[in-house]
Amino acid sequence: MDDGMDYDVQTKVRFRLDFDGSGEFNTLLLPDVQKQFVQHVKEVYQRDDTLGNGYISSDLNFQFDGRTVRLEYTFTCHDENKAEAEAESFSAYCVRCVQKELEEFGCKVQKIDCKAEEADMAWLDQLEDAIFGPRDSAPKQPLAEAKSGKKTASKKKSSRQER
Repeated sequence: MDDGMDYDVQTKVRFRLDFDGSGEFNTLLLPDVQKQFVQHVKEVYQRDDTLGNGYISSDLNFQFDGRTVRLEYTFTCHDENKAEAEAESFSAYCVRCVQKELEEFGCKVQKIDCKAEEADMAWLDQLEDAIFGPRDSAPKQPLAEAKSGKKTASKKKSSRQER
């Protein structure tokens, strides 16, 4: 059985768009630029071997504040060393692997922030219970009978009065 730990890494990537929103014409274009940016990031993530193959377990959530864009999502991974720091590092590494392609849109990755926590695996317990039956329903044998029929004789120390 695998001794590792499953982690949900809350990943936040902050971008700075190289879009000058000054002027009436550029202000009108901003919503289109934002839509194109979202589409670009989704395509880059989908094409990546790691990010596009099930490691992201939530929607990509984009928040725009002028030229700053915050992308948030949950990155789910398994770490055999049971180390939150390694799970966080892996999530950040995956973003850095596609950073050049992301920045081709005309933006800069300003910050990558990752916070790992143990994944909630209650769904797996429920699935196993549905397939194999609840764990608590197995008949419990007394400890003495559970030892494959071997009877153990305990040596009783005789008290001083019995000697």
